[in-house]
Amino acid sequence: MLPYRLLMRRASNGPAMAVAVAALGLVLTGCMPEQGRAAPSDGRSDVGDQVEVPRDRYVALGDSYTAAPLKPDNQRIKGCMRSRHNYPRLVADALGNTELVDVSCSGASTVSMFYTQGFEHGDDKRPPQLDALTADTDLVTVSIGANDFRLFNSMIYECLDAAKADPEGSPCREQNTQDKRDRLKRTIARIAPRVSRVVEDIRHRSPEARVLLVGYPKLLPATGACPQRLPLAIGDYDYAKRINRRLAVAVRDAGLSAGAEYVNLFRASKGHDICSDDPWIAGIRGVHRQAMGMHPYPDEQRAVADLILAKLELPAPALEGSMGNPTIDNG
Repeated sequence: MLPYRLLMRRASNGPAMAVAVAALGLVLTGCMPEQGRAAPSDGRSDVGDQVEVPRDRYVALGDSYTAAPLKPDNQRIKGCMRSRHNYPRLVADALGNTELVDVSCSGASTVSMFYTQGFEHGDDKRPPQLDALTADTDLVTVSIGANDFRLFNSMIYECLDAAKADPEGSPCREQNTQDKRDRLKRTIARIAPRVSRVVEDIRHRSPEARVLLVGYPKLLPATGACPQRLPLAIGDYDYAKRINRRLAVAVRDAGLSAGAEYVNLFRASKGHDICSDDPWIAGIRGVHRQAMGMHPYPDEQRAVADLILAKLELPAPALEGSMGNPTIDNG
């Protein structure tokens, strides 16, 4: 079963559950051996053989940072490139007796939560991810936002293209601030309310569930560069770091304001940036059968699973006004 607070939350929602719990207590009492009668010699409970423990339902929503493309045993599910060993699967396996419904998909945005997701190549389409939710869902994890308005593409791939013309300067920052207002910062401001809307809809569709919003990791080091792994222009490293952090903060605040609990991957990934000796995210070229370029390595997915499991070991906070553990590392 999922940790006890999910059951406690359900039991507190009305008299029907209290009656059911009381009835179960009576059944168990009625099945106890009569005084003076020997219990079964093998020590097993007959009741335990008769009571079927229902499976908990866990729905995983998200983009490629949840799907983890090209991680070992990749599933090419209608273009989603979802790993069989991504963090939702690791969490479900660790919890036990849990039905996993993983609808995460590479390329997903907040729009893909509400509407059909198509793909550039082929006619495959995926239904809205939120359609996987049910009223009896126990746990939901979601990580979304970076693909909205092509933010990730602008922050990384357009900056890489710009670097070819001016590798020592900051051409990406310059092309995004020509009107004295930062285009990518404005984009992030537009993403935040979309993330809030996703969380609100999750809570509406699955009111009994704990909703965990998984943040994005830290991609770049506090100082230095690694052009072999990520050939940004030297002056654009600081710019990309600021955008990465701003996205993490915006997603966190949007999710918390809508009632989600926050899994602080940005803070946890300090020291595991692309340039580090132990990166959690691949550089631009990736590693064969481990990760697609600019996407999570297996170690990152294991770390996210550990963070989620640690969060589930804590009682669910009061959702109204809760800020969870919101600190974002400034490094």
